[in-house]
Amino acid sequence: MPRIPEEWLNSVVYLYPSVEAARQETPRSGAGGTGFIVSLPFENQALSKTLVHHYVVTNDHVRVGAKAMRINLKGEGSDVLIIDGSEWFEHPDGDDVAIRPLELSQNHQYAAVNRSMMLSSEMQDKYNFGPGDEVTFIGRYVDLEGKVHNVPTVRTGIVSVFPAEPIYQKERVHNQTTILVEARSLSGYSGSPVFVTLSPHIEGTIDEAPFVTSLRGSPCFLLGIDYGHHPLRSPVIEKENGHPSGGDKTRDDLYIESNSGMMMIVPAERLLTLLDSPDVVERRREEERNIEELADRVRGHFQKQPKA
Repeated sequence: MPRIPEEWLNSVVYLYPSVEAARQETPRSGAGGTGFIVSLPFENQALSKTLVHHYVVTNDHVRVGAKAMRINLKGEGSDVLIIDGSEWFEHPDGDDVAIRPLELSQNHQYAAVNRSMMLSSEMQDKYNFGPGDEVTFIGRYVDLEGKVHNVPTVRTGIVSVFPAEPIYQKERVHNQTTILVEARSLSGYSGSPVFVTLSPHIEGTIDEAPFVTSLRGSPCFLLGIDYGHHPLRSPVIEKENGHPSGGDKTRDDLYIESNSGMMMIVPAERLLTLLDSPDVVERRREEERNIEELADRVRGHFQKQPKA
């Protein structure tokens, strides 16, 4: 499993249901989830080759209850930003991913996942990621999240099914395109960025035994966004007769639900389609037009100043 760059930890932010929860002023702030920062370059390169658009990314089901975001500051401490309101963009096809334009200052300690890091269908065709490839995800472990500043945790796993059959989200009434990863996701990690890298591959044989080819280098991409863990349901069995509770062997409405160890991921390709959706693109262009108009006014002001 590769060691991740330290700065990747700074791409993760925490989302809370209230400002008080984000500031740790409530007895338990466990509700909420994880988000991460992405960046896209300006479309108008003549305007700027260095400025970028920033977004916070999370699940749509996390976005619904998120009112505040906690992000680390340079040095010590953290800042709490209010993120409720109408600034969120939902996926036009109903996927469990949402984005929000984000204004960051020089005081914020952050890193961003850029577009070239997101696993597109073209990059998947080229590298053919699949079962057994290694996965790393970064998110919020709610019992040890950090009181003064965010302390994201790194967890690992392997791709299990890529792609899986769409999984029905009952609460959202949506069949979600999904990648399954064997990894221990928990409540609080929803919205976490999930990265994938190629593992050693079995190619050919030596003395008729499978031969493992090691890799000297491998690309690493954003595989997608953690949207939960698939539940393992076990029926409640009566001790006396070994039958499901109620005495009906066919009854399946009484069960105990546990974590199956299967993390469900919205593919990065779905994030890319949201970032490229018409409403989001128009918002970026509007922001660039506003900056261009401001720059024109500033240039005009200085051109009118009398020469010394």
